[in-house]
Amino acid sequence: MGKKKEPDLSKMSQLLLSGATMLGESCPDCAVPLFKKNENIFCPNCERKAVYIKNKDEIKKIEQTISLGDATNQLRDVLIGKITLLTNQLASEDTPNEITNTLEIIEKILNIIQKIS
Repeated sequence: MGKKKEPDLSKMSQLLLSGATMLGESCPDCAVPLFKKNENIFCPNCERKAVYIKNKDEIKKIEQTISLGDATNQLRDVLIGKITLLTNQLASEDTPNEITNTLEIIEKILNIIQKIS
């Protein structure tokens, strides 16, 4: 486990001077008070966004979003691996048809990567 970062009091002061509000709740990781500015709630120490969960449905929605994000990252990694394989294959292809087919597949993969990013 890493060393916890000490709170930066001058940063917290600057946030207050800039119009941020210090909330009564603390960060679950470092126990520094959370701040709110422009409808964003965050920890000035961890520099992470905070989310309030009101009910079990919200928990399920967040879990699904996290799960989808993990699956998307896995898919992106697999697709990048496929592009590497196809690029190596492209180097040894001789006919225009083989080259065109491989480039079309690479283009489709790149489009998918762009859509999921």
